[in-house]
Amino acid sequence: MDLTTVLLLHKSSFIVGAICFFYVRWRSGATPGLGVLALGFTLLAIASTLAGLDESLHMSDDARTFWSFSLGANGYGLMAVGLFGLSRRQNSPRDWWPLLLPIVLTLSAAITPWYLNNGLRASVFNGSATILLALSGFVIARDFFQERLTARLGLSASIWVATALSALVVVGFIFLNDTPLPPRYAFFLLIICHFAVALFVLVLVQERAEEKLIRLANTDMLTGIPNRQHFFNSLPKSLGPGDAFILIDIDFFKRVNDMYGHDKGDVVLINVARTIAQSVPPSCVFGRLGGEEFSLFLCGQTQSSAFALAERIREAVNAVSLVFEGNQVTPSVSAGVALWEAGLTEQNVQKRADQALYIAKNTGRNRVELFGSNGLTSSTLAPELRSARAG
Repeated sequence: MDLTTVLLLHKSSFIVGAICFFYVRWRSGATPGLGVLALGFTLLAIASTLAGLDESLHMSDDARTFWSFSLGANGYGLMAVGLFGLSRRQNSPRDWWPLLLPIVLTLSAAITPWYLNNGLRASVFNGSATILLALSGFVIARDFFQERLTARLGLSASIWVATALSALVVVGFIFLNDTPLPPRYAFFLLIICHFAVALFVLVLVQERAEEKLIRLANTDMLTGIPNRQHFFNSLPKSLGPGDAFILIDIDFFKRVNDMYGHDKGDVVLINVARTIAQSVPPSCVFGRLGGEEFSLFLCGQTQSSAFALAERIREAVNAVSLVFEGNQVTPSVSAGVALWEAGLTEQNVQKRADQALYIAKNTGRNRVELFGSNGLTSSTLAPELRSARAG
């Protein structure tokens, strides 16, 4: 493949990437990093265009070479800045430090004409690209542990391959007769990597949008905890020994709405939901069923452990103190607990927990009741359960 064709493809990869980034940013709003990425790809496209022009351009060869080098170097710098912002999902001034390297190289080229040496210029340019790509690949891969999206794997792999190819170009210019891959072939493969980077950036943005929609569909908008749909979708297909349901209901919630207004009722809901969420183990399934009712599903429980957890939640909610119109309001909850037994369905166990909750609401509230194997509640349970409740 001749050099003219390679340069055309090189320029095209950046133009396509820049157009895609600008378009997606326009459609999706101010997605962090996309605008900077688009600007970086635009500078790289201009730099590649200048590199392929001849003396027909009304610009001296020295000036054309300088601007091609400086725009390209700063384009890779902006590419790194954009990838940093995209990965961290925020626009932060501290992410702009990768521009220091291309700025220093641009200033040094403006002071002394070392860039006129083709071999030296190509080595420095691709060397700086190697460093900036390596930094970008590291950040993308590192942040995978905070955001486990598969597009990150493809994006980081594309960047690491581009890093290796840029390094091979440097090796090829330094060791002309002893290089594992001629610079022309490495340069051509870099074009494919540029397309791949643009592709996986777009896929990452799409995956994030899909994840956000799923999260919104499964989250109660008022309290921020999982909603009814998420709770029931997260339950196992069949129950077994040790599986338990805990139903929780806020006491006298209507009274708060009537006395202080629904906005204050929302404050109570939010605080109770957060208190319950902080009190339950990470392995449990938790959600707001609707209104002032919440539900928990746990595995590996005994009557004692499930009852004790419900009691801890009740005590934690009792420790919440709110002030409305100068009056102190301390919310309380009632809870019903039921464990799976042979022959019971999921609906049967939930119905038992609901029956236990009904008893708790009708025997004083601010208490926990457990549906035993004989339909007995906590008032007639073994001493260890009563002591768990007292503790």
